[in-house]
Amino acid sequence: MASITSLDAEHGARSAPGTVADGRVLVDPASLPSLTGWTLKAEGLCRGDVCVPVRDPDLTVGASIDLARVAAALGRPAVVDADQAVVAMGEPSAARRGPIEAGIASDFTLPQLDGGSFTFSSLGRTKKLLLAWSSW
Repeated sequence: MASITSLDAEHGARSAPGTVADGRVLVDPASLPSLTGWTLKAEGLCRGDVCVPVRDPDLTVGASIDLARVAAALGRPAVVDADQAVVAMGEPSAARRGPIEAGIASDFTLPQLDGGSFTFSSLGRTKKLLLAWSSW
């Protein structure tokens, strides 16, 4: 069994024993809690008292769990690099959707040309137009 890497928005980068089969990154069910904080039980994926029912028959492959399918069951976007045995999981869709639907921009800080810094929230709560450009 090789080592796989999970890049999780909640837990950061973590490694565990796993395999790659047919472009799917698979881990042992015992590794799932340390990678994601979730445990696969009969009632679904569980964390504490919260369980998410799983109806995906392809979540498990033999005795292993597909990390991309775990992300999908939890409503989290995932990117898989099977060649590098890496799965990156983003924040839950519901967490990202709320501020977008409310029209609230995330705060950020950028360096200025004069060496100072600019924080988006310093403009107050008025409406703003944010224009971004890149040469690539």
